[in-house]
Amino acid sequence: MTATSRAPRRPRIRPRGPPPAPPTPIRTARGARSAAADERVLAEFLEASLRVPDLALPPRAPRKRFFSFPPAPPPPREVPSQALASGDADAALRAASAAAESGAFAVAGAIDASEVREAVEASRAVFAAPDEVKREQLARWFRRKDDEPTAGGEEFCWFRPVSPDEDRALGAALPGSTYRVFRDRMDTVASRMENVAKNAIKVLSDNVKNPKDSALFTEAPSILRLTLHNSCKSKTSWDEFGSTDPPNSHALNIHLSERDRQICLRNQGGSTIFTSPAGSMLVTIGKQVQEWSNGQFRTAVGEVLYEMTDEPGPFISLELVYSPDDLHLSEVGRQARCIDRPKAISFRDQILVVLILLFLFYVFWR
Repeated sequence: MTATSRAPRRPRIRPRGPPPAPPTPIRTARGARSAAADERVLAEFLEASLRVPDLALPPRAPRKRFFSFPPAPPPPREVPSQALASGDADAALRAASAAAESGAFAVAGAIDASEVREAVEASRAVFAAPDEVKREQLARWFRRKDDEPTAGGEEFCWFRPVSPDEDRALGAALPGSTYRVFRDRMDTVASRMENVAKNAIKVLSDNVKNPKDSALFTEAPSILRLTLHNSCKSKTSWDEFGSTDPPNSHALNIHLSERDRQICLRNQGGSTIFTSPAGSMLVTIGKQVQEWSNGQFRTAVGEVLYEMTDEPGPFISLELVYSPDDLHLSEVGRQARCIDRPKAISFRDQILVVLILLFLFYVFWR
């Protein structure tokens, strides 16, 4: 009897539920069923077997601003020249508020535009002097941006007040009556600019709240700067003039032009471009006044813009860098500070008063 071998049985795994019936193959219209019926059966099968989770996108985060540009400051406030000179309270308050907000204010009606044009035309003969004379005899008054005369422009510095020695040196260096005509016409313009600067200093001195106890004293002379802008440059930046102080170390800067000009005013809050009428002066605050006022009045810088399309030839801009001899408190402000500030009596004086009272009491009431 032969033994028969049997293969081991495989374990049966019972499904937990009946599997879905697979769809029948898709048939063509030639068969018993149509293709449309097969597609419907396939769609029902997929819908029953697939479980697609509900997905939701995260909420959209707000966009971050990487650059934030401050708004452009408004144009400087305008103050009438006569009201500023007469000490009008409203004009003085307007000028002081503008100096505290933007560091600049405009003075209208300070000078006739025709006088400025005559002075500018007279100064063209000064710039037309030979280069050898500018380098040798007039080196103290002339400054050039670049080595080439036609590359960047020139600047003529007229120190105020003019000493007799400087007056003779300028008259001898410039040919004929060039300097005499320039001095007669430009002296009128410079005097008007200095008057506006003095009135502005008085207004700031009357409206300062917490100035430094020491007076603002400087030995730097005031400078009338005449800048010749050539057609190939829209603006020029100058270095210091020898032993004189840079512009920021002065008290005020007065800008004046013979025709309507666009000026870019820059301060810590940004920059703005506005049109300055002919004969109108722009007063900007310097570093001396800011330090003297403990930051109440802000510094600002004004720069004349050159439009090459409207004016193909060079033009001349005027700027007075002003520094007063001293800047004290006004009498009204000084008296108010003395009244408001209580007087402190030292301990030694208090003891002396007590001893005197004790002596009088001992003499009269003994």
